[in-house]
Amino acid sequence: MAVEIRLVESADVQELSGLLARAFEEDPWMSWMFQEPKFRATLAAAWMKVEIQCARNMGSSWLSLENGEVVAGSIWAPPGKDLHEGNTFRQLWYLVLGANPGRADELLKGLSKIGEMHPKQPHYYLNTVGVEPELVGRGHGGDIIRHTLDHADQQKKPCYLESSSERNIPLYERLGFKIIHGIEMPDGPTMWGMWRSIS
Repeated sequence: MAVEIRLVESADVQELSGLLARAFEEDPWMSWMFQEPKFRATLAAAWMKVEIQCARNMGSSWLSLENGEVVAGSIWAPPGKDLHEGNTFRQLWYLVLGANPGRADELLKGLSKIGEMHPKQPHYYLNTVGVEPELVGRGHGGDIIRHTLDHADQQKKPCYLESSSERNIPLYERLGFKIIHGIEMPDGPTMWGMWRSIS
């Protein structure tokens, strides 16, 4: 089994957007944002594409290849960088608003709450990690997260993530993250903010 983890290139963006959309199609938070199942995969792919492109510009989006096939991907923000500044947030907000014209207040409240609870101390932020659904459970998620954790450890920087899936919390705990708060979405799921201190 030949596994390679490398930075995302422009030619990878479309394929990785699709993979992450499939990985998050049943995710509680993505389901709260895009409530119509029929359109969720398309809207999730559009959302992922914006975030991947932003992280790629920062040199902080990675993909994992097994025998040349993309099996997993991650979107990070390095310390001191914001994935959602300026035009990026506008693109994502218009996408969400277009899919939910009657839920603007609820969605803005939820997205604002995530931003308000985001730690201020400089850190690596794991925005998204996903594995091709049929390959879940083979260690690809842990491997691609560890890849950036190694960089963080070398630089003595902490890390932060929000998990919208309770099922994934044990994986993050094994990687050194601890729950520091819950974030309740209006009429939606709880997300767990998790912090990994400098080791």
